[in-house]
Amino acid sequence: MKQAISVRILRRKKGYYVQFFLYLPKQDGWNTSSFEGVIGLDFNADHIALCETDRKGNIIYARRIGFPGLGRKNHNYDQGIDQMRTAIKKITAEARSKGKDLIIEDLDFSAKKSDLQKNKYYNRMISQLAYSQYTQAVKRRCFKDNVDLKIVDPAYTSKKAEETVCREHGINVHLGAACIIARRGLGLF
Repeated sequence: MKQAISVRILRRKKGYYVQFFLYLPKQDGWNTSSFEGVIGLDFNADHIALCETDRKGNIIYARRIGFPGLGRKNHNYDQGIDQMRTAIKKITAEARSKGKDLIIEDLDFSAKKSDLQKNKYYNRMISQLAYSQYTQAVKRRCFKDNVDLKIVDPAYTSKKAEETVCREHGINVHLGAACIIARRGLGLF
């Protein structure tokens, strides 16, 4: 089978890097959809907030999955990344068994990392956030497990969660943001 491959050469401080992109068609057996609802994920420095919704965006359940290795001042980065990958593997297996798509937000902290503020807590949180590893791990695992992945706009998820979902259901901001992300994946927000 012939397929197109695109190549990109990147110039970085330490030299040049070559990236290869190729199209891989979906495998037979994709069995997830957003018809019965979705599972929304909100990634944070030391945990993932997960919210499962029905097709109307109502919360079925919400929970927090922690990574003790990440997010602390004296954290073990590799251990935290392994914990995160294990959690993602369990989440995608759950999504596949329930037949629901996964929804994540499209965050890009490259501009914020280049313009760090004087707030030590904020600087540490932005610098330690392993978002690119998280995104790549979710994409890979969804592809391996035949789970459809949707990526939505992250704008104001926490703020909308505080105004609506958190007050109605008595949940924290991170779980509420996961619910808003799930609702955006359904096209409701």
